[in-house]
Amino acid sequence: MPAERVAEILVRAGYRQIASPLHVAGLEFDIAGAFVGVGHSADLVVVGDMAAEGERKVVQQIEGIARALDVMRSQRPLTTVVVGPRPVGKTLEALAQVSRILPVEEALDPAELRDQLAVLLPLELPASLSADRDLGAGETLTLPDDSLAEELVEASKLGETAVRDRFHAALNLVFATDDESDNGEEAEA
Repeated sequence: MPAERVAEILVRAGYRQIASPLHVAGLEFDIAGAFVGVGHSADLVVVGDMAAEGERKVVQQIEGIARALDVMRSQRPLTTVVVGPRPVGKTLEALAQVSRILPVEEALDPAELRDQLAVLLPLELPASLSADRDLGAGETLTLPDDSLAEELVEASKLGETAVRDRFHAALNLVFATDDESDNGEEAEA
């Protein structure tokens, strides 16, 4: 079931699943799933199953949830994950007016489904390609034989602004040297 696969991915990513039916402002909404972002996201994510529930019911439920959130003056963004047939025309327009829409259709491949939900998931940084390219990977810091690298590391002890200032000074020196050599060539010509 596509809605269950969406639920599994969101729960693994740290979302808290809300019991069904969803209750908002004293109203009850029978939807395929609802999740609240914890920590990294403040979104209320609602899953609408177009195949099982039909377009009309999904649109009515999402519009109702959006109105109930407005009545409560909720600051929580509403995101609708649509499983089943992709909404088009007036259905798409109606959903887009009240929530962010993520159509995932019938994504059977877990990697594909995860890619389609990526905007809701925390960013996963790849491991470093090579430890020798990461200055801080070893137990001791090994710098390249370059005076600028040494100056930048020393400046890092004073903070980000010191590193930025030293880096900009090095760039200005390079460009100033290039400008002087260009002017000298023009004068000789």
